[in-house]
Amino acid sequence: LGPSRRSPPLPGTRGAVQLGSRAQGLRRPLGAAMSGVKVAVLGPGMMGCGIAACAAAGGPHEVRLWGRRPEAAEAGARRATELVEFLASNGVAAPRCGRVVAVSTLKEAVEGAEFVFESVAEDLAVKQALFAEIAGLCGPAAVLCTNTSSLPVSAIAEGCAGAAAARVIAAHFIGPAHLVPLVEVCPSEQAAAAIAALPDAAAGPVERVRNFLLGIGKKPAVLKKEIDGFIAARLQAALYRECLHLVESGVADCEAVDGAVFNGFGRRLNQIGPFIQADFAGVDLVQRTHATFFPQLGAYQRDVRADALVQEGRTGVKALRGHYDWTEQTAKATAGRR
Repeated sequence: LGPSRRSPPLPGTRGAVQLGSRAQGLRRPLGAAMSGVKVAVLGPGMMGCGIAACAAAGGPHEVRLWGRRPEAAEAGARRATELVEFLASNGVAAPRCGRVVAVSTLKEAVEGAEFVFESVAEDLAVKQALFAEIAGLCGPAAVLCTNTSSLPVSAIAEGCAGAAAARVIAAHFIGPAHLVPLVEVCPSEQAAAAIAALPDAAAGPVERVRNFLLGIGKKPAVLKKEIDGFIAARLQAALYRECLHLVESGVADCEAVDGAVFNGFGRRLNQIGPFIQADFAGVDLVQRTHATFFPQLGAYQRDVRADALVQEGRTGVKALRGHYDWTEQTAKATAGRR
């Protein structure tokens, strides 16, 4: 296997992105699209706190944060409020911010809410049970959003009885949710069918949540149909699979491959995507280079490197060893750049 025993490589300091500058890069008009609405966030973990902060920082919205343990909800509300203050201090919050309030019951969280964002454990049975419960507590127009990253949205919607399933969609935030603009929006099959029957799709749950997300400063990407992993996770997996192929084929080590990303083409990926880059490079040129490269790309069906690393107990930063050997200091320094 030969995992790198070195410390992880650091990108050059020239042009390096720090947390504050990331927030500065988020400058955009906020809160102008709609007056304050009631928003429920279910799950006070890292993602739930970030989602709650986005909603509160994006306008005068009333954000209710629920957790199964009241003390967790209270702690989550405090953390979300800190994030709102951070965004405001960096000039990337709305002129009038909302507030995040911890609540102890689901009924209190979702009653009267226009949008519900679920961010609980990534377990289908858990999510189905939660959606079954909130479907009977919400108003008939509430949009029910799941933050799942890997579970089928339509399967989650099956937890809802009756017409509520037609209002279930994915609104997948990317961590850290308060900083990353992208939210992947994907209707369940039930919602897609209901939207197709509407005389005006703008009244459907996808357009309603898309407009809300735009109003709080996010950049929603709407999928035309459901697919495992949505867009971003699949693109990351495709890149990782070729990184795996290069290392396993002996072409380069982990350090060289990682460096080629963050010291090279990765620097432009936050401004232009692959199709824009292809247009600027010339579609005819890309056609020729891809004709050469595509047959040579790795086609692994399993992450064989991860299989071997896990067997050795090299599970990543949490074990201070994975593809790289870590210390508490190098892990903390790298976490600050993520």
